[in-house]
Amino acid sequence: MRRVHPWSTRLQGRLASGPAQILAIVAVFLIGRSAVVGYSDWTSIRAMAVLAAFLGIAAMGQTLVVLVGGIDLSVPALIGAGNVMTAKLTGQGMASPVVIVLVLVAGFAVGALNGYVTSQWNVPALVVTLATGSVVGGIVLLWTDATLTGSAPSWLTRFTSSSATTGPLPLAPVVVVWLVLAAAAEFVLRRTTAGRKLYAQGVNPRAARLMLVGGRSVNTLAFACSGTLAALAGTLLTGFTGAGLFDVGAPYLFSAVAAVVMGGNSLLGGRGDMLRCALGAVILTELTTLLVGFSLSAAAQQAVLGALIVIVVASYGRDQPLGSQI
Repeated sequence: MRRVHPWSTRLQGRLASGPAQILAIVAVFLIGRSAVVGYSDWTSIRAMAVLAAFLGIAAMGQTLVVLVGGIDLSVPALIGAGNVMTAKLTGQGMASPVVIVLVLVAGFAVGALNGYVTSQWNVPALVVTLATGSVVGGIVLLWTDATLTGSAPSWLTRFTSSSATTGPLPLAPVVVVWLVLAAAAEFVLRRTTAGRKLYAQGVNPRAARLMLVGGRSVNTLAFACSGTLAALAGTLLTGFTGAGLFDVGAPYLFSAVAAVVMGGNSLLGGRGDMLRCALGAVILTELTTLLVGFSLSAAAQQAVLGALIVIVVASYGRDQPLGSQI
């Protein structure tokens, strides 16, 4: 068995804790304030909050999948599908509540299929979700004849505008929705039987079976929630983009996983929470905005963020699985 040094364990624990992420948020903000003109302006802060909300909602679903020891690569395709469906169906005159329900049901169904296939036939989640993501993308292209039509409803544009407020709060409604969803998900994970089953499945599937935890149902539910949240993120992004875009979800293939990791959640399952996920989304949004302020190209941004992810994963993302300690 690999020997784990005490100092390494302590370092991993500190880096994976909430205070470490909060310090990182403050540090990146101070760097941006001193190095990029306008970085700390209130308009810039509100814009970053909206971008963090889109990422945070997508990363919430990815967190649930990671907690059970999987990974969901269909997130970008489902975000794109939700985005295009919302614009097209709205353009056809369908009522917004019906559109939202259809999009969320579609995301739930694809996610549930991912979870069921993964657990029923013990197929790696990476393979299953990559395949279903490809299928979803193809179906969207066939349905639209590879032609984008429709636009975002006016209320959704206001809902996702960085200049909008939510009652007395100086935050866009989409940001408030993200925070409420994150708080609700954190409560479910920490205070309910379903949450405890999810952690048990991620820590040690064999032990979970002995405790009568239905591994198939837990995995299916985790992936279904991931699909639903990805579709929701796609719908909300329609208000931000103003129309449907096939590749709007492409950046989230990397960033959704990156937010989970940078928040301190373990990629090996059974360790993490929604608070860390939210903090990771904020950190990643700050970093991306900082790199844009430095006028780095998209390729250079990916290189820098990728290097940071490697450092973070080396620090605590690939620590000893909890299951091996039981």
